[in-house]
Amino acid sequence: MVILDVPRVQTGIIDALIQGGIPAGSVVLVIGDPKSGKTILQTQFLYNQVVMGGLPGLAILVDLPKKEFLEISKGFGWDFSPVLDEFLYLVDAYSHRIKGAPKFSFSEDVIIDASNPIQIARFIRDTTAGLVAGGHSGQLIGVITSLTPLFFEAELVEIYKFLEELKDIAHRYKQVWTIEINTGIERAQVENMVKAIVDGIIELRMFEEGRTLRRYLRVYGMRRTAHSLSWFPYEITPTGIVLRG
Repeated sequence: MVILDVPRVQTGIIDALIQGGIPAGSVVLVIGDPKSGKTILQTQFLYNQVVMGGLPGLAILVDLPKKEFLEISKGFGWDFSPVLDEFLYLVDAYSHRIKGAPKFSFSEDVIIDASNPIQIARFIRDTTAGLVAGGHSGQLIGVITSLTPLFFEAELVEIYKFLEELKDIAHRYKQVWTIEINTGIERAQVENMVKAIVDGIIELRMFEEGRTLRRYLRVYGMRRTAHSLSWFPYEITPTGIVLRG
């Protein structure tokens, strides 16, 4: 089955599995084992589109500080410095969670409360409105590096409202968002609700084969896309994630 006339955003990683890219206007869940490379996949996609592709980017850093994010990225050869604060906005949700920093600091960095999904949705909508007011279409690549702190104390209804709000923004402005959770960390009802709401799922797992851990990836539930449900091997190389086979 071939699905035509769907504008797509290339990831530079898994495009061969999903008819050339993620459909524009999608919220995609990146789920998998700890240390399987979920944040690497998100960052690689972000770099490929923001630095190489020219789309604006918005990354909400929940589980690591801005400096560390930039250092890890540079280690893979992904230098965001030429576009930082002009085409790429890194939002600090880590400091508030770890250090109890105020909502607004005296630096130029925006610090938001990672435990408040409604605040984050409002921030994303305001950022999009700012792009539109500046003459941009509003399309961007969005990344949330971990949903766990966002949802740790939130009620199910708040999580549902957040996801529906994010989907509304993504669909309206043709944005592509990747949101990350670890397998088995969230409450079962939260994980199932997220899977049911999102527009697609990328799952990363590690299996023991012999005495070696092997990494495998599969895509499923990607709307407006024909794709295989098979597991595909991948490796984390010095330049990022590479599919094998």
